[in-house]
Amino acid sequence: MKGWVRLAAAVCAAALCAGCALPGAERASVEELLRAPRLEGDYGEIQAALDSWLGQSAQLRYPLNGDLLSPFLMSDFDGDGVQDAAVLYTAADVPNICLAVLQKDGEGAWQVQDAVEGLTDTVDAVQFARLQEGGANQILVGYTAQQADSYLAVYAYQDGAIEDILAEPYDQYLIEDITGTGYEDLLVMDTDAEGASQIKLLTSDREGGFRQAAVMGLSADRFTGCASLAAGMGAYGGQYLVLDGWTGVSGTNLASVLLRYNEKTQQMEPARQIGADALYEASLRNVPDLTSRDLDRDGVVEIPTQPEGAGLINMDQGRRMDFILWMDYTSAQPRKSFGLLDEELGFYLELPMEWYGTLMLTDGPEEDSVELRSQDGEQLYLTVRVTSIADRTSGWTRLGVVSNRLVQAQFGPGVQLMDQLYRLSRSLYIL
Repeated sequence: MKGWVRLAAAVCAAALCAGCALPGAERASVEELLRAPRLEGDYGEIQAALDSWLGQSAQLRYPLNGDLLSPFLMSDFDGDGVQDAAVLYTAADVPNICLAVLQKDGEGAWQVQDAVEGLTDTVDAVQFARLQEGGANQILVGYTAQQADSYLAVYAYQDGAIEDILAEPYDQYLIEDITGTGYEDLLVMDTDAEGASQIKLLTSDREGGFRQAAVMGLSADRFTGCASLAAGMGAYGGQYLVLDGWTGVSGTNLASVLLRYNEKTQQMEPARQIGADALYEASLRNVPDLTSRDLDRDGVVEIPTQPEGAGLINMDQGRRMDFILWMDYTSAQPRKSFGLLDEELGFYLELPMEWYGTLMLTDGPEEDSVELRSQDGEQLYLTVRVTSIADRTSGWTRLGVVSNRLVQAQFGPGVQLMDQLYRLSRSLYIL
């Protein structure tokens, strides 16, 4: 008897899986079975309002990357202090992804206010930015096409309508307060048909609207493209932008440009602290991944340089290691950090600044170890080694784990430091 019960249950389950209704139950359509379940709460009400406005069921579309991975974007888009909603979706009669903005009416029901068609059928990432005074957030949508091209759109919402502020191809973009106005600006980097870099600044003008300005930072006679953008404060205040550009015969070397926003001309101009020619020569480096950044997270962007006469020699082992000096060219005392870069593992080990110009690098006594010695080879300052994570050898300072390897260091005998603030245990930076 039990076998017949199990058999009957299996037959019923198979019928349900095949989309068949049991006697007395209403038959479900294929579309209903395939449709995603209706969301609850605000999201469900927003989806229902969008479907009603469209006269069809919208297909919600999710960003592929970034921090905002939902099709529902909740923020204040008109600056009235009340949360609004935006939705990414596709409809049967529109080839590209669309964006709709909804607000609650006087009775608390969500209503579609406006919608626009996007640039492609795929959203890579979404981000909010506050590009104007007031509390309104603008919506930045990065689109990708089948040809791997990327496009950035900026949408603003005001008086019940969505405005297309910008629609540009892009390689990368940066959201920072470059102009020092207290709200954010947008820098968009792209490469034109001839391979030259184009950088545009989108900022709010004096009348409260938006304006675009070209950023003339990378001269075509020196640079073949832009590798990275970074923004930060100067040593004595003010906002600065650092561009790292590809240069050299092979196009794989890097050099940097330092820019400052001129309020009078409303343009980005070279910083006055160091000439463009001097900065180019000082920042020229042959490590493709060594880009400018806020290394110590103090708000200032440091530019990495490869100093001459630092005592670097070739080692027997194949690992590439370089002495690096990080510079803040907005300061009268630009040297910020000196240390050792391991190009293979991608870490930087900060060393006492007092050692600058006195070291040479040699192979250590163990495999995957190097020694920092005086240039005559007599005094051992520091030994650095890379071991397995499980290593527990006493006498070594554990610096950190990089690429599943443990980096350790040990001072040489009798080494004394003048800089009492230096701590070997806090000297490792993973780049």
